[in-house]
Amino acid sequence: TFLYNGIMKTLIEDIKTGQFKNVYLLYGEETYLIRQYREKLKAALTTEGDTMNTAFFSGKDTDPKELIDLSETMPFFAERRCIFVDGSGFFKKSTEELASYMEEIPTTTCFVFTEQEVDRRGKLYKQVKKAGRAVEFKRQPEKVLMQWILGRLGREGKKITRSVMELFLSRTGNDMELIDQELEKLLCYAMDRDVIEAADVEAICANQTSGKIFE
Repeated sequence: TFLYNGIMKTLIEDIKTGQFKNVYLLYGEETYLIRQYREKLKAALTTEGDTMNTAFFSGKDTDPKELIDLSETMPFFAERRCIFVDGSGFFKKSTEELASYMEEIPTTTCFVFTEQEVDRRGKLYKQVKKAGRAVEFKRQPEKVLMQWILGRLGREGKKITRSVMELFLSRTGNDMELIDQELEKLLCYAMDRDVIEAADVEAICANQTSGKIFE
């Protein structure tokens, strides 16, 4: 369970109600959460295996004109056409044509952009925010990470003390991707025991040099 900010709550509400915007931008440092919510949107917006109406683009060589042309194509026996665009860099440079198009997206198209960095002063960001939802995923605070870890361990029937949790986080930092990987290793290592011990963390978790929570 995360302490969602207001904008994240609106995204969750869209998914629950099925009342979707025509464009979403998921951005920020916490790539684990971005990926999780991109998958939630994908599951809610698309039908599995529907390659006719679902398109994926990745990287800085993505052509804005190709996205617009595809968006203008009516979906084939489906409610909407979904276009997922990852790491395009559009939100760090001038992308005038795409920014202007945000006001003209057909009701049958849904864009989902995922980026690590954006320029919130840029026209494209402002237009996406105006036409749909721009949701920032920041690194989560220690309290939230602890809740998340306790939930993960609890589902596996494991327990951990606060001091061992702090030792674990001092090793991993606050990157949820890394925490997830290290938790999997810990669970495998302590497979037959109910309690995660400090010795387990010392044995399994490498001391990371970036993203420290307690520094």
